[in-house]
Amino acid sequence: MATEKAQRKRDLILEKAKMLFIQRGYAATSMDELVKFTGASKGSIYYHFDSKEDLFIQLLAKQNQEWMEAWRDKKAKYESFEEKLYGIADHMVDDFQNPLTKVAEEFYINQPNDNTLLNKLLAILQGPRALYLEILKEGADQGIISPEEIEEVSVIFGSLLDGLSTTFYERSQEELRTLYRKGVSIFLQGVMAGRAED
Repeated sequence: MATEKAQRKRDLILEKAKMLFIQRGYAATSMDELVKFTGASKGSIYYHFDSKEDLFIQLLAKQNQEWMEAWRDKKAKYESFEEKLYGIADHMVDDFQNPLTKVAEEFYINQPNDNTLLNKLLAILQGPRALYLEILKEGADQGIISPEEIEEVSVIFGSLLDGLSTTFYERSQEELRTLYRKGVSIFLQGVMAGRAED
């Protein structure tokens, strides 16, 4: 377990690295620039992170955790199962304004076929899926949707939200929000119709 001082140093490196990645992009940021910008020695950076890739993945994991915590704070204001699905879709659209999102896309595109790296990225993606599953379980517990195959349904819901994100560059934030809400409506019609057939 890292000491409190080591954790503070790690968090400081992540915060400073985030600013530099946003300014320069992933590919254009070298390890030497990270050393200079963070004020940490190369040894200190390598003590906390295996590589520049690992540092960036840890930054994405931290951002993902913060996104999930922000959703948990918001979740209480939504009363119904349906409102929560629309709410988490809106929460995702709001995150598109996060400047690290564009850098993350560059990172994903430029990575070689590395299974270790891919597994780390998949672990990050599974975090939001757990949130979708929680909401869908509430719907099943209330008898609104079928409890059958609820895990697969949560993957489908996550894929819907993730897939719609590909239109990020084509639409304004409000157009995206409208599209996401329409997607949630169509999804709800499908899962609720499936329940009616049971």
